[in-house]
Amino acid sequence: MTSNVYDIIIIGGGTAGCVLASRLSEKQELQVLVIEAGDDLTDDPRANHPLMGPRLLTSDANWGFTTTPQKLGGREMIAPAGRLLGGSSAVNGFAFLPNSKASIDAWAELGNPGWEWASFSKSMSRFHLSESTQEEGQSPLQITIPKEETQWPRVWRETLSNLGFPVCSDPFSGKLLGSVIGPETIGSDKKRSFAANAYLDHGTRSRSNLTVWTGTFVEKILTKISETVTATGVQYSNAKTGVTGTVHARKEVILSAGAINTPRLLEASGFGNKKLLNGLGIDVMVDNPHIGENLQNHPMFTVTYEAVDQEGFNTIDDLLRRDPVAIAEAQKAYDNEKAGPASQSNLNVLAQLPIPDTAELRHAIDTCIPSRPGGTVNSLAMAHESFIRSHLTSPSEASGCYMTAPGYICFGGDKSVLPPPPGSEKYFTISAHLGHPLSRGSVHITSALPPKSSKGVSIDPNLFGHPLDLEVLARHVQLAERIAMTKPLSDHLKLDGKRGLGMPEFGEFLDLQKAKDYLLSTAVGAHHWLGSCAMMPREMGGVVGPSLRVYGCPNLRVCDASIMPIAPRSNPQGVIYAIAEHAAQIIMTDM
Repeated sequence: MTSNVYDIIIIGGGTAGCVLASRLSEKQELQVLVIEAGDDLTDDPRANHPLMGPRLLTSDANWGFTTTPQKLGGREMIAPAGRLLGGSSAVNGFAFLPNSKASIDAWAELGNPGWEWASFSKSMSRFHLSESTQEEGQSPLQITIPKEETQWPRVWRETLSNLGFPVCSDPFSGKLLGSVIGPETIGSDKKRSFAANAYLDHGTRSRSNLTVWTGTFVEKILTKISETVTATGVQYSNAKTGVTGTVHARKEVILSAGAINTPRLLEASGFGNKKLLNGLGIDVMVDNPHIGENLQNHPMFTVTYEAVDQEGFNTIDDLLRRDPVAIAEAQKAYDNEKAGPASQSNLNVLAQLPIPDTAELRHAIDTCIPSRPGGTVNSLAMAHESFIRSHLTSPSEASGCYMTAPGYICFGGDKSVLPPPPGSEKYFTISAHLGHPLSRGSVHITSALPPKSSKGVSIDPNLFGHPLDLEVLARHVQLAERIAMTKPLSDHLKLDGKRGLGMPEFGEFLDLQKAKDYLLSTAVGAHHWLGSCAMMPREMGGVVGPSLRVYGCPNLRVCDASIMPIAPRSNPQGVIYAIAEHAAQIIMTDM
């Protein structure tokens, strides 16, 4: 590679980066460069076949981060992040759910005009359930809902209905509540649809004004200081040869490296806490102690029950046991009919549910609210607490996001998935994550070396750092077991049979302390990293404003999951895509 000059340099060819590259290069006069650390695997079966996706997580396509020891028995946890063109959209679990209207409006109320639901929903509306056709202005991403091939979805809906929860018919409405069959980023061809093959293929990559570099690490953002700090380009190195070079930006540099790598690159480039940077011998360009703070993640749990072996209630346990006969049958159904368990995530029978508004819950809220994570600015903490209180006491807002699996899904202490126990038993799993955690952590560099591996960074999501998170999620553990005990689901489970690892005896979750103890010993963090370069006023702890410009450097922007000031309720993939579409419109208007 040789030194070049482009109008816009996008650091990171992940979920948001590919969207930006596609949308911004629609403007022919803009020369756009995307730099991605990982390889282009758009033709690799592991990135296309739904059943093969997990293989990428044990390859170089995963950055391979781990967290610091958490308040969960001192457990460190894996923190996967995609390192390939398309980023985590190429290795995730396919779930595509929009954020709730109330959550998005909460972002705007923090001081982000233009990000309220009335505006943001226009970006979200670019996405739709699609078979093969593409309409003007819509996203090229393929989003489908698989056919119901077993009786589990029907039983799940009927069980929740018996408990008084509605069925949500429109997950894109902004008011998702009750049971829902979740959309997946699996196309009509039953291949994974992700940022690289959706936004960069179909002629986009052949545009003369768009250049994509893969296998290239960005080592630092280059800057100059006159009246203000200006981003002039980046220093990069080839991932295989290590040869370094520089490339310059006429107009802007956009960081889309994700909630872990974006603050890493900012700090390595002199943006961050002056005390930290000075201690590592890094020249300070912009002193902002909020960079890398406010990291959020969803804590989650699973409860697993032995299932009754009945016709129409197939499970994926034999696939999870890596049984060769089961794998061959699944592959045959996929090849011949584009059907069966290999054609979908098997994780799309969902619900978003509230917990009962009781006197005990209100007492827990009043008791826990004064506790605040270290590093959180007081004004942000107060706004966040007010938002959480309103959610927890509203029967129309969910606090837990439920996912079911027709099989044994249990996590090891680090969030690695454990295989089912040996044998022929079938299982059914209910999992839930806390929709809006109050806990906030941090991600910071620990070395001045260029951020080219999983080393040299401290990732602390501070799970259950706020005591209210444990109180709320423990009540969802109780609700999950109550669901399992309710007909018709209870008719298809052996409630006194084998249970997931670490689960107490049947009925013991009625004791709230038992539910808390279970979480402290088995809960993990989802792979939903966000918030580390939050979009809000600087005095509240912000790193970027509503135009996504980094405070102190007007031609440097951030566009990825790190800008979310409050965690979205659902899996964040759909929200990240919409953020990138929204940001593209903002940037194009500014240009």
